[in-house]
Amino acid sequence: MNDETEKKDFELHSLRNLLGISGEEFSFLNKLTGEEIGSLKNQILLSMQNGQREIFVTIAKVSRFMPNFLNAKVSQDILGPQITANLSYFLTAKEAIAIAGYFPTKFFADVIEFLVPEKVSEMISLTPFEQMKKAVDELISRKNFFIIGSLMDFTPIESVDKMARGLSNPEHLIQITYNCQNKKRVLELFQAYGERRIFEVISTGLTDGLFPVMKVIYEHADPSLIAFTKKTISENEPTLLGRFEEMLVR
Repeated sequence: MNDETEKKDFELHSLRNLLGISGEEFSFLNKLTGEEIGSLKNQILLSMQNGQREIFVTIAKVSRFMPNFLNAKVSQDILGPQITANLSYFLTAKEAIAIAGYFPTKFFADVIEFLVPEKVSEMISLTPFEQMKKAVDELISRKNFFIIGSLMDFTPIESVDKMARGLSNPEHLIQITYNCQNKKRVLELFQAYGERRIFEVISTGLTDGLFPVMKVIYEHADPSLIAFTKKTISENEPTLLGRFEEMLVR
């Protein structure tokens, strides 16, 4: 898969996520480039925000005079996750995080599912690790790996590392990495995980269901990671070497 195809797939998925509709309803967009789809997504987001700007600006102003626990309750009981997500674009990152600190994990995950991560990158980067980890665990239970991958692109790398090491299921790590736009950033952490962890991940990734996903991920791997992976396979399960070599063919 080339960079343009990856970008196009990402932007299509992001647009579907923003509007809450299925892929079939967007088949006519396949003729557009990734850049064109991304531009369309941003225009739709601006339209959604500007169409109700006065309302959101007013709510944001009122929220600054209310204690954060009360803002969180209003968000959950009255506004709902989609409006709360849109409201976050009109708050500073610190204000949004202070309110979100009082959200139950399930509601915080609901809100995240309506966010466009690149538009709230500062908020994501400043979110406390434990709060983000709980939200990621909830999103994993929903199998929403696209949103998790999008979050990881803007999460501090040390937190990404800590989160990745805490994932007991290697398939989850594979799916999250696949859904990151900046896969190379995550792959730079892989070699530090050691032989045992790498073998768990690669042996899982070489199974039929995950093979195409793992192939896309390793298209971004540098020579040292590829060599380390080959060495690990040779020392643990040499019969998988042929499958790994097949995966590397572009």
